[in-house]
Amino acid sequence: MNKTNHRFRQIHLDFHTALEVDAVGDLYDPQVFVETLKIGHVDTINIFAKCHHGYSYYPTKVGTMHPKLKFDLLGSMIESLHKADIRCPIYVSVKWDDLAGMQHPEWICVNKDGSLHMRKVLSGEWGWSTMDISSGYRDYFIAQVEEIIQIFGKEIDGWWFDICFPAPNYSPWGMAQMRKAGVNLEDDLAVRRYARQQDLIFFEQVTKICQQKVPRATIYYNGIMTPEMGEVEPYMTHLEIESLPTSGGAGWGYMHYPMIARQARSYGKEIIGMTGRFHRSWGDFGGLKTQDQLDYECGVILSAGGRICVGDQLHPSGVLDPAVYRMIGKSYARVQALEPWLYESKPTAEVALLTITQPNYASSGIGVMNHDIEGAVQLLLEAGIQFDIVDHRIDLAKYAAVFIPDGVVLPPSWVGKIGKYLAQGGKAIVSGTGALDPVRKEFQINEIPVDFLGPAPTIPSYLRPDPSMVGDSELASDYDYVFYDQTYIVKAVDGAKEYGDIRQALFNRTWEHYISHSHAPVGKSLGAPIAVCKENVLYFAAPLFSGYRNWDFWAYRAMALNLIRGFLPPALLIPIAPGWVEMTLHTQTAAQDHPERKILHVVAYHPRRSSQSIPHVDQSWSTSDLAVKVKMDGVEPKRCYLAPQKQELTYQMEGEYIKINLPPIGAHAVVVIE
Repeated sequence: MNKTNHRFRQIHLDFHTALEVDAVGDLYDPQVFVETLKIGHVDTINIFAKCHHGYSYYPTKVGTMHPKLKFDLLGSMIESLHKADIRCPIYVSVKWDDLAGMQHPEWICVNKDGSLHMRKVLSGEWGWSTMDISSGYRDYFIAQVEEIIQIFGKEIDGWWFDICFPAPNYSPWGMAQMRKAGVNLEDDLAVRRYARQQDLIFFEQVTKICQQKVPRATIYYNGIMTPEMGEVEPYMTHLEIESLPTSGGAGWGYMHYPMIARQARSYGKEIIGMTGRFHRSWGDFGGLKTQDQLDYECGVILSAGGRICVGDQLHPSGVLDPAVYRMIGKSYARVQALEPWLYESKPTAEVALLTITQPNYASSGIGVMNHDIEGAVQLLLEAGIQFDIVDHRIDLAKYAAVFIPDGVVLPPSWVGKIGKYLAQGGKAIVSGTGALDPVRKEFQINEIPVDFLGPAPTIPSYLRPDPSMVGDSELASDYDYVFYDQTYIVKAVDGAKEYGDIRQALFNRTWEHYISHSHAPVGKSLGAPIAVCKENVLYFAAPLFSGYRNWDFWAYRAMALNLIRGFLPPALLIPIAPGWVEMTLHTQTAAQDHPERKILHVVAYHPRRSSQSIPHVDQSWSTSDLAVKVKMDGVEPKRCYLAPQKQELTYQMEGEYIKINLPPIGAHAVVVIE
C-alpha cells in the first residue's frame, strides 16, 4: 500500500519552544501560513503535537499545553492545511521530554557514570532529558498518542515519532530490570542490545495502536536509520533519512544521505530524504542556503530514489519566513515539474554491499558504516557503478555481485547464503579480512581463491601495480604506491590470476627506527599479490576501499576500479565525466501516458575552497562536454530528451549502449530514454 500518496515536496517544521518564550503563536494566521507554503510549492508538512521541551500545542488533558499558547495551534494547522490539500503528519517527541523529566525525574535515563542523561546543568548547551520508554513514561506517552487520536481522529495523515535511538538506563530501577533479564551490566553491547529490545516492544505497541485506530496514517520512527534499521523497518510504513549535510559534528555531511539511502531503499518501501534550509543545523535561525545549494541537495535526494523533505523551524510567534519559502519554492517548482518522471521510478543496482557489522546502537541514531563500506560508496558513486547496501533480509539474486568488506565475519546463515549465490552464477568482491574466520584464520567461503598467511609486517606497505591494474589511468607500473593502513599476505590458489605486488617498508617507524618526516621508504617485495581473481571471486589483499575512505588517495581508486570493471558484467552505465559528476540510473514502469523508460539523474558537485571543515556547495555553474553510455539490453530507443523541458538530445548506438552527449548542465539534470 502506497501510504505517502506520491507526495514529493515536504517540509519538516520544527517548533521546539521553551517556556521562556512569550506570546507563542500570537501572530499565527492560518490563511497567511498556508499561502506562504503555497509559495514554496509544498504538498506535505510535519507539524508539532509535542516538542523536546515537553510542551503540547493543542488542548491536552494528558500532557501540558504550552503555557504561553492561547489556542489550539495543531488543530488550526490541520484544518487550514487540509483545506489547501496539504498533508500534515503529526510530530511527537518520544525520548526527549524536559517537562516530563522535571515532573518525574525517576523516568530519566541514567548514564553509565551515574549522571542523568540530560542537558548539562547551568549550561547553555543544547540537549534535553532522555526518558526511559520502559518506565512509567511509556504509559504517559501512549496516553498522549491515544489522546491525539481521540481529538483529531481521521484527520491524522501520519505520525512522525522523533528521538527513537536506543538509550540504556543505568538507574537502580533500570539495572534491576536488566539483571532480571539476564543482562551482563559490564557488557556495553549487551546493555545496548537490551535497550533496543525495549524499543522494539515499544514500537510494536505504538504502531499497533496507530494502525488500528487510524489505518490510513503513515508511521515513521526517527533516530533508527543506522545499519540496524532493518530491525525497526517492519513497524514503519516508509523510511526517512534525516541528513543535514552542512551540520558540523553530527556525523552527517554530503556523503551521509547517498550512503544511508542505498540501504533504506533496499527494503522496497518508499524513502524520504531530509535536508534543511539552514546554513548549519537545526534551530539555525537566520541561516539560509542558496538556490544552487538546495537544487543540488534536492537532486542528490531524487537521484538515490528518495522523495524530498526540507527542514525549517517556525518562529515562536507562528509566522513562517517568506524568504525561506521563495527559495524552497523555486527548487520545489522544478521538482513538481519533474514528478511525471519520478512516479514509480526505481533505482537500479548492479552491486550489493553487505552491511554485516556488530550492532552498536549508537545513541546519536545517525548511521555510521564499516569504513570499507563507506570507501566503496564513495568509489562506486564516482565511477557510476550502481549499488545498494543490504543486510541479511535482502535477496541477493538480483545483484550481479556482492561486496564483503574488510573486517567482517559472516554469520553462519550468510556463509550458506553466499555459497548458494556463487553457485548460481553470482560474483563476489572480497576485501582484506572480509569473511575470514578470526580463530582458524581461514576464509569462511571456499571460493575465495587465496590462503591467508597473516598481516604484512610493516605499516605502511607499498603497492606495485601491474599493467592490468594500471589500465588507462595515471598509475605507473614502475612505482611503489604507499598504502597507509594494514595489508595482508596471501597465497593464490592454483589456477588463480594474481595482480600486482605488495612490498614492505624498510622498517616500522618507532623511536628506535626513525627516518625523515613520515614513514620509511619501500623495502623488499613480500612476494604477495595485491589482488587475486579466480572464476567468480575477486579478492583484494590491500583493503583499498577503507584506504580510499581514510586517505582519499586517487591511486587506491584507480587500482580498485581497473580490476572491478573487468570483473563485473557490462556496466549499466558508463559516465564520460569526472567523478564529481554523479550519475544514477532508474527504470520507470509503463503507464497510460508513457512506455517503460530509463531515467538518468546527473548531479554535479561544485564545492568551493573554504577554511571550514564542511564543504559548501553554494555556487553552481553549467558543466559542458559531458556524455554517458547507457546499456539498452537490445532495445532500440525511440527518443532521448531532458526532463522536464523535453529538450531532444542527440545520441548514437555503440553496440549494446546508447551514447548521449549532454548539453551544459547545472546542479541537477534528468535525462529520459524512451
